[in-house]
This record gives sequence, structure tokens and C-alpha cells, in this order.
Amino acid sequence: MVFLRNGGSAVDGVEMALKSLEDNEITNSGYGSNLSLDGTVECDASIMEESGRSGAVGAVDRFKNPSALARLILDNTRRPMSLKRVPPVLLVGSGAHSYAKEHRFPLIDNEALISRNARSRWVKWKRELDAFSNRHKDHKDHKSPKKAPRSYITGVTLTAAALSSKSELDHELENSGQHDAQEDVVTDTVGAICVDRWGRVAAGSSSGGIGMKHRGRIGPAALIGIGTWIKVEDGTVVAATCSGTGEQMAHTLIASKAVERMFCSDDEAEGLRTSIEEDFMGSKIVQESTMSSAVGIMAIKFEKKSAVKRIYFTYGHTTDSMAMAHMTSAMIDPENVMSRNARNPKTCLGGKLVRLP
Repeated sequence: MVFLRNGGSAVDGVEMALKSLEDNEITNSGYGSNLSLDGTVECDASIMEESGRSGAVGAVDRFKNPSALARLILDNTRRPMSLKRVPPVLLVGSGAHSYAKEHRFPLIDNEALISRNARSRWVKWKRELDAFSNRHKDHKDHKSPKKAPRSYITGVTLTAAALSSKSELDHELENSGQHDAQEDVVTDTVGAICVDRWGRVAAGSSSGGIGMKHRGRIGPAALIGIGTWIKVEDGTVVAATCSGTGEQMAHTLIASKAVERMFCSDDEAEGLRTSIEEDFMGSKIVQESTMSSAVGIMAIKFEKKSAVKRIYFTYGHTTDSMAMAHMTSAMIDPENVMSRNARNPKTCLGGKLVRLP
């Protein structure tokens, strides 16, 4: 808000909000992110402006603020390159490192991104995965005298199944009252949406990805149309950022579908509900999935041509909880919402009409 009150743009606001969240270890972004299978941090991030331009990074492992590098890529899409080359909008892995060095963007030691809590989660999950793999190996050896060659593809499948089972067990404990319902033990993707004094809109996401993921995995926070999307037409703007089971989000293009539903509906909340329940939970890919299915969407609808300046702030999620906040330049403090879903995996909806000064 300091940036915005002093003439900052919507993109400035999104970048600063994401950087603030990345620097806080309680979020799964930047410092404190979930660790990959080998114990390293790899992050995804993207920023999109209402013009349709965007910048994104995926599976980058040595950046304190991946959202800042996404912003640099976004800004450079406007700068022509020699020999009519096309500026990139998404860079991953070592290519992103080379790009950062070329533009004198700072890199840090990966260890500096690992928090004590993230390391503890990784050690716990690694122990559980090793125990699961050993039980499976002993079972196979018992069934056949011939030792089968190790299959890395099978290992990937087992890893996913183990994490999914653990998630379901935690959910059952909560429903049975054996788990503290007010304790939020899972961190996830962060997102931000901003409207500046000129009415321009920007949105972005940042994430450390799912815990125990394989190196190189690109999540929805890096993918425009899946984790973040904005549509502008005839003075109306709808923007959304999403979180959840990334691979299912990618198959359903959920951010773009949710924006389209809200854009075409007079009831923004109902449009969002329809998208979550039909486009995501009702899709064939999610219905047939053996993984836990989850999605959370935060969105706004802004009528630029309206005589009364106001923003429809809406959210919906099938997850156990979702934390949000909003603030205008006329507010002294932000208004916070901790939405809890007692009907998981049914859709929990909320929102309000925010009047602008």
C-alpha cells in the first residue's frame, strides 16, 4: 500500500506483496518453501498485467524472491531484442540462472531458503516414504523368489500414493475430532491481485510447489491461465489467482475457466462456484484421479466504467482452509479472512463488495 499510495503501479503492488509473502517462512514460497525429494528448494512464480503481458519462472532454486525475477522477465518483454528475436515470458532451471546473471540479478545459496520447519517436514516425510518403500520391497520379495529390477517409474507412483494416503488420514482425524481443527499444518501457494489509482489490474502467484516433488517439476504458480489469469473486455476486468493440486489444475485450465465464468455471470460468487464444481471437481481428469483433489481461488471483478468505483472480491475453495486479506488506500489496516471449510471437499464460498475511495 505504501507503493500504491505514492504512485506505484498495479504490477509494483503485486510484486511487493508476493515478495513480502516469500520472505515469511510460514508460506510455501521463497524462504520456508516445501523441499523437493532431494532436500532442495525449487520455486515457481508469475506476474500478469491486464494488457495480457506476463513474466514467469519455474523450478528455480537460488532466488530469494522468484517473483522479482518474474517481474524482470515481464518488464523485458517490452524491450526489443537484436535480430528480431522474441523475448521470453517463461524461463526455468539453469536457463533462468543464466538470464539472471546476464541482468545482474542476485543469486543466493539454496541453504539460505530452507527454514527449520521446512527441514523438519522433509525429514518426517522422507522417513515415511522410506518406510513405505521398504514395506513394498519386502512384500515383493516375499511373493517371488526372483528379485525384480528396480523401477524408477514405480517409485514415482509409490511416492504419490504415500503422500495422498497421509493427506487422507489427516483429514479423517480432523473429521473425527482427534485433530485440532484450528491448527493449519500445511502451507501452500500465495497469490496477490492489485488495482492501482489508474484502475489498472495485475495479479501474480508464487510457490515452492508440493512437498517431496521431483526436481524440475513446474507448478501452476508459473503457468499463466492455470495459476493466474486476467480478462479485460469493454471496461470490465476479472482477475484470479489459484492454488491446489497443481497437476489437476493444469489439466483443467482452472484460472482461465474461473475468470470466464465470473466474467459472463451477474452473480460472481455463483460463477466461481460453478467453475470449481463443474470445471474442476466435475472434470473427468479429477473424477478419475487417485490423488487428493483440491483447489482454492481468489478473484476480483472490477467495472472500470461504473460511476461508483467498487470491486467485487470473491473466493472459493474445497480445501480445509484458505487465508486472505484485502486493503484499500482509505483503510488504516487490512481486513483479514480465515475461511474454514467444514464441508470439505464441498465448495466453501465467500466475498464482499469493496468500495474504493
